[in-house]
Amino acid sequence: MIREKVKIGIPGLDEMLDGGLIPGRPYLISGTPGTGKTMVAMRFLLEGAMRGEDVLFVSLDEPPNELKADFKSLGWDISKIRVFDATPDVLSYDKTPVRDVSTERRVSYFGEIRDAIRRTSEKGPTDMSVNTVQELLKQEMKIRKYTRIVVDSITSLKHFFIKTSEEYATVQSFFRLMSDLGITSILTVDLPEVAKEEAEAHQARGEIRLHKWFDGKGLQRGVTIEKYRGSSHEQRMRLLKITDEGVVVKTSEQPKPKEEGKATKGCVAPTVVADAKKEAKEEEAKPEPAKDKPDTHPKPVLSEAHNEPAPAKKKEEHVAKAPAPETPKPEPSAQNGGHSI
Repeated sequence: MIREKVKIGIPGLDEMLDGGLIPGRPYLISGTPGTGKTMVAMRFLLEGAMRGEDVLFVSLDEPPNELKADFKSLGWDISKIRVFDATPDVLSYDKTPVRDVSTERRVSYFGEIRDAIRRTSEKGPTDMSVNTVQELLKQEMKIRKYTRIVVDSITSLKHFFIKTSEEYATVQSFFRLMSDLGITSILTVDLPEVAKEEAEAHQARGEIRLHKWFDGKGLQRGVTIEKYRGSSHEQRMRLLKITDEGVVVKTSEQPKPKEEGKATKGCVAPTVVADAKKEAKEEEAKPEPAKDKPDTHPKPVLSEAHNEPAPAKKKEEHVAKAPAPETPKPEPSAQNGGHSI
């Protein structure tokens, strides 16, 4: 029996996932750079933190201090989200000597991160690898029971620390660990402009793919559910917008006008003004239904015996009146000497 689903915290996206993610399984958020993967993943963690859950962000792409500043500008309070700085050392090209990064760095809250970027240890560079992240997660699960984890991104982990010949087996091992730990996890994946099959796409239990394209109005974004094992999900694409306050995916139920602008930071109630205009244009573009052609054949004129309505008065003014028929005189009755027929 499937437990209650884990909500991402973006109403339209949760709706596409038929209520959210099946707990305890690893999922992907994929897309080309700039489609909003980190924002959606962070919103997933923020939803858990607001529910009092222990959540963890493993950062491989951006230094945590920059992430903290970026989300602060959006008004998101991510201070209660724990983060592990897994970004490589600036001296990591020098592999002698190296030490396990998990012995040098600790998991901390975003609220404790300093504004300056982390400085490389004076003892020399630390070694970052898939095994390092796996051991860190095992250690952390012994300390506290995380319910949500984000790894941003597995692309960096794969490209910089996995040999090509070992890619599939290593990714498979990583996903198996996430599943064995029973954590609902999201791993972000950078896709090239021309997407191809990746090893992690086969191992994930579901994949949320973000899209972007240019049209006459500028940059547009969308989201699709590429696959979702064990659950029904929406098949079509929905528009996704990144606003000053968060990520918006259009819901099927439109909010009332008086409710607009009352959403919490990081989860904006979708105002549908732009979408309403779009839908209005679509309605205008639809071809009008074919109207019945007027009957060009004149109707037969019926006699008064058929109770045909009298013609309009305006037409009577221009038509000469026909002479009234003579009233037939009554036949003489038998009493008057007449003959009846």
